[in-house]
Amino acid sequence: MVKYVVILFEVHQPYRLKTDLVRGLIRGFSGRGLKDLIFDEGLNSTVIKKVSSRCYIPTTKLLIETLKSVRGSVKINFSFSGVVLEQLMKYVPEVIELFKDLINSELAEVVVEPYYHSLTSVYEDPREFINQVNLQVGLIKELFGVVPKAFVNTEMIYNNTIASIVGDLGFKAVFTEGVERVLKGRSPNHIYSPPTTTPYLLLRNYRLSDDVAFRFTNRSWDQYPLFADKYLDWIMRSPGDLVVLAMDYETFGEHHSVESGILDFLKYLMMFMVKNGVEALTASEAVKLFKPVDVYDVPPENTISWADVEKDLSAWLGCEEQLTVFNRHKSLWGVINELDNDLIEVWRCLSTSDHYYYISSKGESSGEVHRYFLPYGSRTNAYCILNTALTILELRLLGLLNSW
Repeated sequence: MVKYVVILFEVHQPYRLKTDLVRGLIRGFSGRGLKDLIFDEGLNSTVIKKVSSRCYIPTTKLLIETLKSVRGSVKINFSFSGVVLEQLMKYVPEVIELFKDLINSELAEVVVEPYYHSLTSVYEDPREFINQVNLQVGLIKELFGVVPKAFVNTEMIYNNTIASIVGDLGFKAVFTEGVERVLKGRSPNHIYSPPTTTPYLLLRNYRLSDDVAFRFTNRSWDQYPLFADKYLDWIMRSPGDLVVLAMDYETFGEHHSVESGILDFLKYLMMFMVKNGVEALTASEAVKLFKPVDVYDVPPENTISWADVEKDLSAWLGCEEQLTVFNRHKSLWGVINELDNDLIEVWRCLSTSDHYYYISSKGESSGEVHRYFLPYGSRTNAYCILNTALTILELRLLGLLNSW
């Protein structure tokens, strides 16, 4: 019977692109900063304020109150992208203060991810991936005063090479997806290790995680409505040492409204954990308490993620249009990185995985999820907008090079 849980909340919002980039391209740059020309500050401000009011503020206040009342037996983990922290600092700084309260009270551990929530971990050259991880480590130290020891890649993208890189960077724990084709009949509810490197692996139990993240308000689900005591009973009856639950933080109040009862569910889940002697651990606590039971072998050609039913890279690189813009964007890195100017920040903002996710051509249930997050009306619009942004970046780069 499982008596330990690890809970990870992913906090991320991308910089969204302007939809009238072609008009801006025709008008010319007119002395405007490139970031202001490409990204929609008004939309970004609106979205981050809306999500903060629905999720970040009420849910974090609930966590502070509940975790302090049961101090010690329930702790959580947060992964923040650098771009969401930038937006919160600019538009909703009170959210940063709430996160600081949790972290400074040692009730939450910060898990590092690439600053720009990018796909750079699958580049042949690892330098930009390492750059973005180190940028995030620096931001976490600056904002929260802690030295991160655990890592989760963008969308839990993972393979043996990524494990080796982040192990060399000093991370002791890595979150990724518990994928059945890799587990081959084994339970995800244990600590595992990569074949030849040191970080311990915490595998997300996707079935139990998705019961909350995707099915909580699904009235056609045969387990609807889901109550906290029933859910905890499922966790405790699971085989293994510990259950890893990981989901978007926006699950609580944004993806599922407050009126659905999702915040009450979260509160009572933590209280029932205490009542039933179930401890919720930080990642660092978990890898000290348990040792790996086996190897989790994921060669680069079989890279996994937590996305869609395929749990591979197809959410971002699964169709011709996605591959076209991905390769176009990637090809600029060598030149832009050497120039060492503000172009690299814009290029990095365009590396954010969301831009490629919106272009997916998938249908059925996976396609429904892609369309839920799509801000541009259609995948064709998303493709054209990203291509135009890359054209603007290339023109600015060409102008700069020609001025030398």
